[in-house]
Amino acid sequence: MVVRYILNGWPSKCPSEDIIPYYSRKNELCSQDGCILWGGRVIIPQPGREAMLNELHQGHPGITRMKSLARSYIWWPGMDNDLELTVVNCYSCQENRKLPVEAPLHPWAYPSHPWSRIHIDFAGPFMNKSFLIMLMHIQNG
Repeated sequence: MVVRYILNGWPSKCPSEDIIPYYSRKNELCSQDGCILWGGRVIIPQPGREAMLNELHQGHPGITRMKSLARSYIWWPGMDNDLELTVVNCYSCQENRKLPVEAPLHPWAYPSHPWSRIHIDFAGPFMNKSFLIMLMHIQNG
């Protein structure tokens, strides 16, 4: 359907909800040698998307690299989400992903006198309420 609009012209109003992503880019779409292009990127139809996801996922490069490669050459509506789901649902990618760097523990010096250290934070929401939590050091006499 989109190919027909590209070749014959777009209506003044978007004809159906499923082509909104294409309609919003209608002035940037063209057809060349039977392929629909958005700028320099080939638009992949639904039947070819899984094959493209598998191709991009070869070698488990991670989400950042997959998106970078895909955004250079191809596009389809919801492509970023499909790429993310491919990586999230891949056991090997999840097992080997880089974990955040652990922050080293730094013990605080014991306070020398009362009220010299106060910790304040909010907790919640819990049962539709937020709580102000305050901890302070009080010396025993």
